[in-house]
Amino acid sequence: MKRQMKFRWFIFPALLIVFGLAFSPYFVARAFTSPGVQSIEKPVPAAWTTVTANAPMTEQVGWYILGITDLNVASGSYTMDGYLNFKCSVPCNPPSPDTAAFDVMNSTGTPDISEQTSDTHGGTIHYYRVRVPLATNLNLVDFPFDYHSLSMQIEDKILGMSGLNYQFDPQKSGVDDFAVVSGWEVQKVVEGEVLTHDYHIYAEPYSRLVFNVSIFHPWFSSFMKGLFAAIVIVLVGMLSFLMKYNEIGERLALVSSTLVGAILYHLTLTSSIPPIGYLTFADKFMYANYVIIFIALTVTVRLMLHINADQEKLAKRLHNYTRLLIPGVWVALMAYLIVFGMSIPLWEYIAKFGF
Repeated sequence: MKRQMKFRWFIFPALLIVFGLAFSPYFVARAFTSPGVQSIEKPVPAAWTTVTANAPMTEQVGWYILGITDLNVASGSYTMDGYLNFKCSVPCNPPSPDTAAFDVMNSTGTPDISEQTSDTHGGTIHYYRVRVPLATNLNLVDFPFDYHSLSMQIEDKILGMSGLNYQFDPQKSGVDDFAVVSGWEVQKVVEGEVLTHDYHIYAEPYSRLVFNVSIFHPWFSSFMKGLFAAIVIVLVGMLSFLMKYNEIGERLALVSSTLVGAILYHLTLTSSIPPIGYLTFADKFMYANYVIIFIALTVTVRLMLHINADQEKLAKRLHNYTRLLIPGVWVALMAYLIVFGMSIPLWEYIAKFGF
């Protein structure tokens, strides 16, 4: 019994040593934390310290677009060319006129930036000519009635929100009449939005100004080029309901060829867009057509079975019920998809981008 009690006393020092070894990495990590994961501040030049000591400066910024080129829907890349116009509450940074104080945050390459200011009005006005390759996430959920918002985002290179706040200047923003995007219509309005961008590795957030310009396809041209042919294909298949109920061979050939034609057209329609992980409006439209064509094919096969079994009355009854019901359901389904199937209602699309 005494030996057993003495053995138990040795357990406690052993447990302390085990727990000490288990938690030692935590205390070592706290003592030698890498500077890269701490909140740090970007160095602010001494020339700006007196300006931002009392209140952050305000810069009104406009973006006048001269052109949009090299649009690639598959990669979401494009190039913008225009004038970036600054109007500051105090003399603008940077102190050197040859150095731009802003960064283009969604740039995919090196921007070509040159200042073209003839009179800075005491340093409070700066005009920059900017040519920059950009990228954004293009949403194709409404294809072929797709519209895209092409953006350019800027932040100051050094000053956070305690030193500088951006404001969108609509009077110095717009789209030039000669600005075109091949194959697209350009909305002649530039919209701006100021965001608070919080970096986890820096001590304060930064003011980010996002410029957006919309490109789109008119609704009617998209409909005629994208969906009209599919409707014609299905209408040809619907001619089978005008045939007699006992003309099974002709009906079966017509409906089957309609299904094959719809599938081939669907593949051709979606070949112009990149592979994406969600259904577009064109996909939903064609899948609805597949369902109707499959029902028509099922009715035809059922009629064939009734006729082969000498069930003429059942065949006539099925033919009379479905010859108007299925085309009516198809018309109602197509109308619903066209009007309400997009991410925004049809009337809103037409009001915003035109018919």
